[in-house]
Amino acid sequence: MKKTRIFAVLAAMTMGLAVFGCKAETETEYEDKVYAEAVTFTAEDAGDAGVKVAMATKTEGAAIYYTVDKSSESLKYSEPLTFSKDTEIKAFAVKKGIENSPISVAKVSIKTKTITEKVYVCAKCQKEYKTAQEAIDCCAETLDTTAPADVTEPVATAKDSSVVLTWKDATDEDIFCCLVSWKAESTGRALVALEKDSLIAAKGQQGCVVTGLTNGTKYTFTVKTMDTSGNTSGGVTVKATPVAVDSKEPLKIDLSVPPEKSNTAITITANITTAAQSVDRVVYKKDGTEVASKLLADSSAIPAEKDNTDNKQWTFEITAADETANGTYTVAALDSDGREEAAQITIDNFDFTPPAKVKGITATYSSEPKEITLKWTNPADSDFNHVEISYTFTDITGDSVKSKPEVVTGTEKTFEGIDGNKIRYTYYIASVDKLGNKSNEVKYNVSVNKTVSNVPDVFVKIPAASIKGTETWTPESKVFVRGHKLEIASFYMSDHPVTRGEYKTLMGKDPSSASAYDKDGNKLTGDAVKNNPVNYINWYDALVYCNTRSINEGLTPCYAIGGKTDPKDWGSVPSSSNSTWNAATCDFTADGYRLPTEAEWEWAARGGESYTYAGSDDIDEVAWYTSNTNDTGTRDVKTKKANGYGLYDMSGNVWEWCWDWYDWNISSGTPDAGPASGSDRCLRGGSWLISANYAQVAGRGSDFYPNYRYNDFGFRLVRNAN
Repeated sequence: MKKTRIFAVLAAMTMGLAVFGCKAETETEYEDKVYAEAVTFTAEDAGDAGVKVAMATKTEGAAIYYTVDKSSESLKYSEPLTFSKDTEIKAFAVKKGIENSPISVAKVSIKTKTITEKVYVCAKCQKEYKTAQEAIDCCAETLDTTAPADVTEPVATAKDSSVVLTWKDATDEDIFCCLVSWKAESTGRALVALEKDSLIAAKGQQGCVVTGLTNGTKYTFTVKTMDTSGNTSGGVTVKATPVAVDSKEPLKIDLSVPPEKSNTAITITANITTAAQSVDRVVYKKDGTEVASKLLADSSAIPAEKDNTDNKQWTFEITAADETANGTYTVAALDSDGREEAAQITIDNFDFTPPAKVKGITATYSSEPKEITLKWTNPADSDFNHVEISYTFTDITGDSVKSKPEVVTGTEKTFEGIDGNKIRYTYYIASVDKLGNKSNEVKYNVSVNKTVSNVPDVFVKIPAASIKGTETWTPESKVFVRGHKLEIASFYMSDHPVTRGEYKTLMGKDPSSASAYDKDGNKLTGDAVKNNPVNYINWYDALVYCNTRSINEGLTPCYAIGGKTDPKDWGSVPSSSNSTWNAATCDFTADGYRLPTEAEWEWAARGGESYTYAGSDDIDEVAWYTSNTNDTGTRDVKTKKANGYGLYDMSGNVWEWCWDWYDWNISSGTPDAGPASGSDRCLRGGSWLISANYAQVAGRGSDFYPNYRYNDFGFRLVRNAN
């Protein structure tokens, strides 16, 4: 079976210029195929100049072409090269009539003054091998003899001693490069070729610049496509005559951009000054090369638009979806005399940064007149313009549709016609800047009817209990012990631990350090982690969250530190055990959010059932723990079975802080809310990082100083139901 022709060029699919000629001569043969011998390298110490590298091939009459450090342009080798820094060289040998050699790669070390590594690369798939023969063998297949399609829309633009060629690539999938050749025509009748030369342009380049031409001489340019099997197309031709340009009359580009900021689009104006009759072409590109000829030949450069009749003012509009559109843009122009020039401009006009959120929101509700007055502090951003406020109200049927936002330019707004029979009104306040960039909404709840249950949907009611101290518990309890009488009033408990999304929405940050996964073990990133339980939380953090949420929802905070209930007055969360914070008090009659007591937690975890774990004797039905997480991280909440009260994740996922000081031996004298003092606070329920034993509903698994944080510490909220 015949083998596929392998067209070996430097850095396949990225190489810019090389010589025309795609076959060569060698001793390596596959039936009727002969390959040029691979290029070899020798290095010698060039003293202070660096390292001198020579290249050679054993194939007589073959030419060598090379690129340096991933350059897009290949050059013909003629004499040894000297390098003053570490360099990677890629080279191959070409001779007409036989196949190109594989690509030889050498890494030059200035420190050792040697070539430290040599490999050979298959030109088709870019795999590296230790020998040239292995590279030749890599992609040999059945011979393809079908000629590829030609390029279309060739254009030749004459310049001083050079011509810019552009075209549209053929659509064949196996096109490897374009072979560009040219010849100069004489003025005689025979049109004898006076000069002839060629180069190779990589697929996707869709153009090149031919330099070193003679002004006033007409040239015919031929562009042929070549596929990965070495087949070439018939070719298309185009003519151009380079023209001399008076260097005393340079082309100049003056770029201007409007000073205003935008989050949609801006228009750049290019005023061209030239002695030529007209400007033929203007293109631009973000981070484009400053070499005008290369930018004009770059198919990814975008044409500008003529703006007036004299053809010397051009404009281009830049649209943006985010601030990555800011940056440096290069503009290149070409006039009818062949002059070319490039200029750059830096754009910093795009602004998508929203203003900061409003702060210090307070509300006053008056039942007569029926009004709610909101007050707040606007952000200090220099481009802040106004706030937009919308609201919903909540009754026993749920939340209403959010109202249309109202624009408010001050720091106070009174809403009239408040229905005192509703449970609460929830206001959503967003800051808006002059461009319309909008901050995330700040949510603020105002309770208007204290007689109506004001409990979020995700909370379930846990029934009251009067523990006599004579019961038999299955499984056996270390809290509900013999002789320990206590009263558990009815309360509401969240059906899941506080999530990362809930915590971040309220507190503005997510402190979690554990990796997040979904129920199928797929790792989550970005916003996808929001339904995983928040972690790396200490007991002090939980108190701050509870009171902050209570205040935001117009509820009475449960906790006081130093006699104050607003966490803003408490100072920073301590990093070590703090006597002031340890002396926090809890008003169990308040309607705000709080942590459960240890007795409340266990009563709720049991769910009115007699299971070992919260909802089952089979831990895998209800809990995320070390054996089914492989200690990788937290899982989305509410993905396991709930217990009898409708509570999820009471066993496993994250440890949950309780209010109580930890007492090793619960006795008849232990108060309902735990000991009056201590050094450690209680955690219950186990976690993704802990064995099944700690996830039992009766297990008193852990106690830690209240300042301690670990990546499996979280918490769950309760509220008074009376």
